[in-house]
Amino acid sequence: MKKIYLAGIASIITIIAQAQIKQNEFSIGISGGISTFHYSITEGKYRAGGGGSVNLGYLLKITKHWGVGTGAELAIYQSKTIFNEYSDNYSFLSNSIPGGTTEQNLFDFRFSYTDFKEEQKAFYLNFPLFFQLQTKEYSGPYIKVGIKLGIPIKAFRKARYSALKTSGYFPYEGIEYTDLLDHGFGTYPSMTKKYGMKLNCSLSPFAEIGWKWHIYPHRYIYTGIYGEYGVRKIYDTPQGIPLLQYYNDGTIIGNPLWKSSHQRKNNVPIVSSHIHPMAIGVVIRWSFAL
Repeated sequence: MKKIYLAGIASIITIIAQAQIKQNEFSIGISGGISTFHYSITEGKYRAGGGGSVNLGYLLKITKHWGVGTGAELAIYQSKTIFNEYSDNYSFLSNSIPGGTTEQNLFDFRFSYTDFKEEQKAFYLNFPLFFQLQTKEYSGPYIKVGIKLGIPIKAFRKARYSALKTSGYFPYEGIEYTDLLDHGFGTYPSMTKKYGMKLNCSLSPFAEIGWKWHIYPHRYIYTGIYGEYGVRKIYDTPQGIPLLQYYNDGTIIGNPLWKSSHQRKNNVPIVSSHIHPMAIGVVIRWSFAL
């Protein structure tokens, strides 16, 4: 009798486990639309970028109508800022006259960009945690809400311009130098250069709504629309540096737009808000019961 009792319990556990497994879902999907870094700027033109993600998911069904889930997705975010013209100037203490006084070596560094553009792009590995509710057991509308933890995998910025003019005005001499490239003063041709960026982890609430299609036994297709917005600061506070940095040896190097300030306008940051990852688009997923 004891053996029969234990065998019966084992059979019931097996049946329940198998039934529970068939309710749960594994999915693979893609999404696309606006996938960008959102921020405000004090001048220039901000442009949101397009992007998307590929994702894997697992849904643990608590009942026939709702469950909790998690997964992983690789997402791309991109944005850019454009200036038709950008000019600035700031004081710099050089060593052009060895042993000279501060008055003799202090000059005004001036620069002007034409058709300047900086693009920002990053790949994030996101880990969502969500609740999903569906009105019907098989085909029908669904909604899911949750939050994503994003880990930056690779990030970079690409700066380009069609022309750059620099000059140095020395008040002590009353002369503006415009044709001394060895000293960083002159006209430079168009250039495109790529730089790495360091971003922080993101935390983004998200929501998705759409329709679940029952196509075969234990096989489904989800189609919907989604949106997410980051609530965690992912980039360090602007440092108030100029967009173009001049060095004593005559070298000039472009600084990140996100960290730069307009020196001539009381050091006002070009980017006047925190940087937030944001995405809005459509999603399609293929899902099957395990």
